[in-house]
Amino acid sequence: MVNLKRLSPNQLITFFLLKLEPFLIGICLFSGMFLDIPGSLLTLLKLASYLILVFLLIWRWKRVAYVFTKDIPLLCLVGTAVWSIAWSAIPGIPALLRAVVRATALGAYLAARYNPKEQMRLLAWVLGIVAILSLLVTLGNGFGAAPAQGILRHKNHLARLMSLNAIICLLTALNHWKYRWLGWAGFSLSVLMLLLSQGKSALVIFLVMITLLPLQKFVKQNYKLQTFLYMVSALMAFVGSILILWNLEFIVVDTLGKDLEFNGRLPIWTLVVERILERPWLGYGFEGFWSSDAGYSVINSTWLAHGGYGHSHSGYLELALQLGFLGVLLFVLSFLTALFRIIKLLSLRKKNEFFWMFLYLVFFSIANFSLEPSILVEDILWTLYVSTALSAAVYQSRIVKNRHLMKAAQV
Repeated sequence: MVNLKRLSPNQLITFFLLKLEPFLIGICLFSGMFLDIPGSLLTLLKLASYLILVFLLIWRWKRVAYVFTKDIPLLCLVGTAVWSIAWSAIPGIPALLRAVVRATALGAYLAARYNPKEQMRLLAWVLGIVAILSLLVTLGNGFGAAPAQGILRHKNHLARLMSLNAIICLLTALNHWKYRWLGWAGFSLSVLMLLLSQGKSALVIFLVMITLLPLQKFVKQNYKLQTFLYMVSALMAFVGSILILWNLEFIVVDTLGKDLEFNGRLPIWTLVVERILERPWLGYGFEGFWSSDAGYSVINSTWLAHGGYGHSHSGYLELALQLGFLGVLLFVLSFLTALFRIIKLLSLRKKNEFFWMFLYLVFFSIANFSLEPSILVEDILWTLYVSTALSAAVYQSRIVKNRHLMKAAQV
């Protein structure tokens, strides 16, 4: 128990800041969601998140700067996005770019300030609040044929967050006896909201994540982890590809209720790929494509014309449009580096939070194929990717350093 009377004024301020910090981080994470709230309240939330983050970054700037340099491809990717304003069709610095820098900085702060277990717990609380509020909104609107979107702008936004929270809560229920009942309650609520949202793509991703859960049992055994994971991943990819290709029409048309053009995405993807090949290396600049003549031609040639704005419906294609093959290469390098680091961490420290990091990378990689893009956007999913990649780098470096120190002590 801390005796507050014995603390100096500076120590007292630091003590209360540390107690208040998770709440402040929660506000910043909420601002990275696509919330369906009144515009004035949303503006106030965004402003508050900027002010809070600036304060926190100034408070811990040395640690954050050090952590951010642990993933050079990621640092270069964000730097390329900023640099791309030189050839972007949008003059000046787009407002969305400032938001992306804020979301990236928040991810770096999470990695610098919290360990993976604490990040996992903080995310579970934030998404749990989203689930409860979304349930209340859904109950207020009445259960009907319309998909639930809760406090978010679209059903898919709710679906992907609920699939994510369901996995976190399930891991908690299976691995922490003390919080088992809380984990099962959160899992049940998240699955309920996922089903009510009718987000079928997110549901498929959730089922894929469920099939990966048995890997955790093998992780805790004395097998050669890297070899096992590589073999299982390759086998799953092969079997999954065969099953999907063999049953494509049944999966897409009958089960998901879509056509073989993926709700009109295929024509968009075809035209987008053609435009990418016109400017393959550096792309059209951050947020530059859909404001260019090439972007307008895609919009006017597809059903996007009904909405009046462009959207490739793929994180990887969107990244290639904005930053070309250079941007895609940097992201792939960052992703693979993070994946190998996490596999290494799992082989050395068979902990629940490291397995969660592995599952999140799987989730993030699949979600960007057809759900709303989450790479270099103002989105909580991008923030979580940054914190996951940087945390993997920090903890791998820490383990390697400790090994060297132990060897030096033995000499």
